[in-house]
Order: sequence, then structure tokens, then C-alpha cells
Amino acid sequence: MTEIKEKTYLVIVQCHIVQERCSGFHCEKALHDRTGSFAVYPETINFRSLSLTCGGCCGRALHRKLTNLIRQAQKRDGISKEDIVVHLSSCITKDNYHAPTCPHLDYLKTLIGKLGLDLVEDTWISKTAEKRRQEGLYRNNQCMKETPHG
Repeated sequence: MTEIKEKTYLVIVQCHIVQERCSGFHCEKALHDRTGSFAVYPETINFRSLSLTCGGCCGRALHRKLTNLIRQAQKRDGISKEDIVVHLSSCITKDNYHAPTCPHLDYLKTLIGKLGLDLVEDTWISKTAEKRRQEGLYRNNQCMKETPHG
């Protein structure tokens, strides 16, 4: 099995709803700069990347999209699924400015696992969002903390 840092085809999966207002710039920049969850990839590795959305709640479309990718990558370019890694973007995996953690996160991970693809959670980590998590305003796998009405 190919180690994560040696993968040559990266797929970034963004929340379909969030993608309506977010271009994915920060995730792409983290990939380009090799920061966040992409820091593991050496500068010397030349890889391809693809950005997809989950397809909308509940995320089942992601299975079809990734199945198509596996088939086309092998058929057209000889890229095996062992060379592919899926990064679930931070808008899916963390409570943040856009929304709480995706309620279908475990289902998405199951779908990706059934295809035999390696998975990395997170892409770009916002310093502001991390600060808010430390302050208890954002939580992993939960909605925002209630604030008292004054």
C-alpha cells in the first residue's frame, strides 16, 4: 500500500452547500503551499488534484463520483486507486464559520472506505476558527455553543 505522503492523485471533497458560497481558495492554497493537512506531501512529489463536492446531503453522490474517478483514472492514465487519496475538507470535518460539522461525516467516511481509498480529514485550518474552537464557540461534531440572551 502506498503511504499517504507518496500519493500522486489528491481529491479534495468540499461540502456541496458550502461550495455555493466558498470557492475553495483556502483549500487549494493549502495544497499549493503544502500547509494544513497537505504538509505531509514533499515538495518533490508531482501530483494531480481534483476538487469535488459531496453532491449534497446525504453525500451518496460522492460514491458515484469517486467510482467514476477510479475507473477513468485507471483506464485513461493507468492511475491505480492505491495512488489516490481523498481529503475531506475542513468545512465537512470541523465546526466552522460556514456550518457545524457535517451530520453525514461518518457515512462519507464509510463510502470512501468501501471503495478502498485512503482518507485524510481536513484541508486548511483557519487560525480564527481554531481560536474559536479553543474558546468553545466552535466544537467538533456539535453545533455552536449557545450564548445567553442579554
